[in-house]
Amino acid sequence: MPMTEPSPVIGVTGAEEQGHVMWFCNRLGIRWAGGRARRLTASRSEDFQNCDGFLISGGGDIDPALYGEENTASFNVEPARDTLEQAVISHALSQGKPLAGICRGAQMINIVKGGSLHQNARNIYKDFLPTTSLLGKIFLRRSVRIVEEGLLSALYGDRRAIRVNSIHHQAIARLGQGLIISAQDRHGIAQAIETSGDDCYLLGVQWHPELMLHNQSQRRFFRQRVQACR
Repeated sequence: MPMTEPSPVIGVTGAEEQGHVMWFCNRLGIRWAGGRARRLTASRSEDFQNCDGFLISGGGDIDPALYGEENTASFNVEPARDTLEQAVISHALSQGKPLAGICRGAQMINIVKGGSLHQNARNIYKDFLPTTSLLGKIFLRRSVRIVEEGLLSALYGDRRAIRVNSIHHQAIARLGQGLIISAQDRHGIAQAIETSGDDCYLLGVQWHPELMLHNQSQRRFFRQRVQACR
């Protein structure tokens, strides 16, 4: 009988005590795409180097000290998680392993690459209103425009405008080295970042595809990840 190709193992970072819904949905999305998810937290990150690829998930804000600022509007900071994700991202970049980020995860990738954040996007983009209500986080959609050809555009084919959920209150300020902005919203906020070269797979999105698994185009986010890990 022919040998079955093993499912790639994707390490999914997350908070120590929270984020159980995000973990479940990310795990499900990866499983449907043919991969195996391994949860990585500050207390359970042994041998993360053995993962085939990584997903830096959403959650609380990042310590602004990592990009040289005082904390003026960052909440639920978890320094131990920041340290873990810095190590995971640096490992993935040095080893050329596929790397993706969701919301906070995209922001952390940007920081590790030398970028920074607007701690309160509303202070910069005056008509930007963060989604705060539970119903809004579930049902509200914002329009996002794909502005560059690359990994993101490959997910959506000829479509140049997509509608996504929106939970973030922070936004990318200074762009990290070697990254491009591949999608923006009407305010000009970066909604997706990726590598500007072909040396490795790196894609970060500001929305939460794991919370829209009913949408076939959002499931492609996970399928593309698993295929890259193969």
